[in-house]
Order: sequence, then structure tokens, then C-alpha cells
Amino acid sequence: MTVSRMSNGLRLGTIHLWGDSLANFREEVRLADELGFSLIGLGDSPAGWHELYGSLAVAAHVIKRATLAPMVTAPFLRHPLITANAMSTLGDMVDGRVALGFATGGGTALATGYGQATLARMRSEIGALRDLFAGRETTWEERPNKSLRFPRPVPIHLSAVGPKAMALAGELADGVILFSNMDLDALDVKIAAVRAAAKAAGRDPLSIDIWVVSYCSIRDSADEAVDDLKAFLVAAGMALRAPGAIDTVPPKYRKQVEEMFRRYDVTEHVVVGGRNVKMMEELGLTNYLRDFDSVYGTEAEVRKVLDGMAERGVSTFIAPLPGHADPLGTIRRLGALLEKN
Repeated sequence: MTVSRMSNGLRLGTIHLWGDSLANFREEVRLADELGFSLIGLGDSPAGWHELYGSLAVAAHVIKRATLAPMVTAPFLRHPLITANAMSTLGDMVDGRVALGFATGGGTALATGYGQATLARMRSEIGALRDLFAGRETTWEERPNKSLRFPRPVPIHLSAVGPKAMALAGELADGVILFSNMDLDALDVKIAAVRAAAKAAGRDPLSIDIWVVSYCSIRDSADEAVDDLKAFLVAAGMALRAPGAIDTVPPKYRKQVEEMFRRYDVTEHVVVGGRNVKMMEELGLTNYLRDFDSVYGTEAEVRKVLDGMAERGVSTFIAPLPGHADPLGTIRRLGALLEKN
């Protein structure tokens, strides 16, 4: 069996989390796989959702053709030997259809009390993982680590929000995970930064696999679509905690955004109708946050944006579903855009 693509060549993916219902989690994953989505990603939110690799194992027994990936995990959560063994084990379960989505840590940093991983830490861990996936011994934190008995080659996709992370992805990673709204001019700048870094490192810029994540809803109107995405919007707004990002917030929203930082509850990360959503609405931030990493509207409006992404060399468009008010409907509406094989 092969995965399906849109007529423009773009593949589709989803991101899931196992929450209250194992049956619902399995149903979402199965439906996306059956409709031809090429990538099934699972988030890593240890305080608010079920454990990542246990959830990936459940998904591995459900899917028949999609690639599985953490979307995304962070280096301070597990020793690299544990991550490499978990990913290689998962690869053995699904005939090698795995990838590792990696990031400096957002909600996971809040949940664990660690700060976000530095780029130096990311560079070191990517190097250690490369050794381990290749069956080599490695060194981690000045200690020798034995090689895996059952290694598998696993591509590493680095989630990149800022320019330094984009440069690191272009230099070292197999692929990059970018975030976009409907302003594709901004996406052009991000892709150019990744490709420039790859060229500077002596790599083929076009060899870097580009995935784009956007909170996505297809509805009869933009307002109806935004209603589906509110749990995502408040979570996306937490990216404004990054150094210097608060300076980009219009003055009329700055106090409310700072209050959002203070009150955000990581145990309800991307929970539909939860405390974080109610807090966002109470603070009057919904309209300000509605375009943060979001692609929404009618089928024609969404298709136009996805066509533009394909023209820019994006291989896979990925829609997160935890926190979506209508996950199954979104899978079906996005799946309707795929050309069936």
C-alpha cells in the first residue's frame, strides 16, 4: 500500500495525543491511515496526556502504511540511548516507517521545570543519536555509551521557530519542521534561512525535507473554523515566551499576554473548552491569536494555501488534532483533498 498525495504532490499528516479515550485515539489514527495520510505524529506532553512511546506502540498496531513520528520530543526528557532504542524498537514494529521530530521543548519545559534546551545541547544530542542510530558507540555528557544491539537508521526532523534553530536544521538535520499561517511570504523567509544554512554547511539545500505544521480547520466560514482551533491558539501564544518575542506584541495586548503566561495550565495543554481556552477568551486574546500558525476557512481557501506550500517545496503539511473541536471531521475534510491511488 502507498500513501496518497494531493494533486500538487503534497503529502498530508496529522498529530495526535492519547487522552481520556483509548478508543477515540485509535479511531483517529486508523482513519488518518486509511484515508492515505503519509505521516502520523504523536505529541509529547507528559503532564497532560498519556506517555509518548506507549502511545506510539498503540498507533503502530493500528496503522498499515503511514510513517510514525514523535511530534515533537525534547532532549531533556530522556537519555539519548533511551530515545534511540525506543525509536529503533518502533521502527522494527512498522517496517522502518519512522522519523524523529525533535525540538528544544515548549510545554515540556514548563511541565518539568527545565529551561528549553540550548542549541548547543541540541547539537550534541543530534550527534549522539546519529551515532546510536548507526549502531556506533557514542559519548554523552563525557560518559561512554554502548551501541544498540538493534539499531535502525532514523531520520531526524528538527522543529525550528527562530533563525538559530532554522540554521541548525539546515546544517545538521535530515528535515525541518516549520510553522506557518496563511501568510506564505513569511514561510518563504523561513525556508530560505534553512536552505542558506544547508548550503553554507556544504549540503544540498534541496535535500532538506520540509514539513509544515499549521492548526487547520475546513469549514463553511472562517469564524466557524476558528472556533475549532481555540485550544491551539492559546497554546501557540505561549511561544511568545521566547526571548524578545514579547516585544513583538502590540502594546494593547501586552499585559493580557503576560497574564496568559502566568495563568497557563500545562496539565490542560490543548484541551478543548478547558481552563486555558476560557482564560484566553476572558483576556480578550482570541482575535489577536487567531492567525498564529493557523490555516483555516473554506475548502477552496485552505487548498489555495496548501498549493502555495507545495510550490515552495514543502513535502508534507501536518494538522495537529489534540485540542481540535472536530478531529474526525477535519481528518475527513483534509482527506478529501488527497488523490486516491
